[in-house]
Amino acid sequence: MTTERYYYDFFGAKSESRWNVEKDIPWGEIDREAALSQPDILDKVRRTALIESYHALGTVSLIKLLYQDVDATSVFQVECFEGFRHFWSLRRYLDLVGFEPRITDEELVEIRERNIEHVNYKPEDTVQELVNFIWSEHAAGYFARQLGAQCKDKVLAKLLGFISVDEFRHAEGGYQILTKLLERQPELKPEVLRAASNFKHYGWHVCELPVAVENDFTTVLQMKRKFEKVCGARIVSWREGWSNG
Repeated sequence: MTTERYYYDFFGAKSESRWNVEKDIPWGEIDREAALSQPDILDKVRRTALIESYHALGTVSLIKLLYQDVDATSVFQVECFEGFRHFWSLRRYLDLVGFEPRITDEELVEIRERNIEHVNYKPEDTVQELVNFIWSEHAAGYFARQLGAQCKDKVLAKLLGFISVDEFRHAEGGYQILTKLLERQPELKPEVLRAASNFKHYGWHVCELPVAVENDFTTVLQMKRKFEKVCGARIVSWREGWSNG
């Protein structure tokens, strides 16, 4: 699939994967007792909501960093909207079941103030931040899918299922942006491999990352292979001396 075809699918043909907060989530069917019987899961949902709220800083900074790439800024703007849909939906769910502590605007502002310097991206950060975005979104897709499978409340499971699909689509959008970048600048491939080996999930700036399944390396192996495929070399190659073998 060409990058041009991918972007067409991302904005057009893939619209069947979009979901409506009011129409597709049966808020009135929440099993509050079942939800509250799993406080560990609700705590992970709360931390996920906080991380999603970070898009106000991180994604906007990526848009500024890649402002000359029209496709990239379009994908990131969609991701920013959908990320906030995740945040508001998860926050709404937690409020409806009465999970404490409640997420407050004051807490969200504190997170933003604490991290404002972390998103002062510079042009030389472009590859690392793009790789961080792709890998973080892919990891979020697996996390939401795995956590949803553990939920006793079917409404939360359904909500996390929708979020998982979104996250995987965001990761693929970022990957196509990277592919297009390397088509223009193939000399950046060693830098991509270096960035992949130094990947940092942007959620660490917000809180301790929630984990659905301990010691599950599926997402790591998948992303490792994708970066190696687009670069035509193993991630360790940048340490050993660049080669296309």
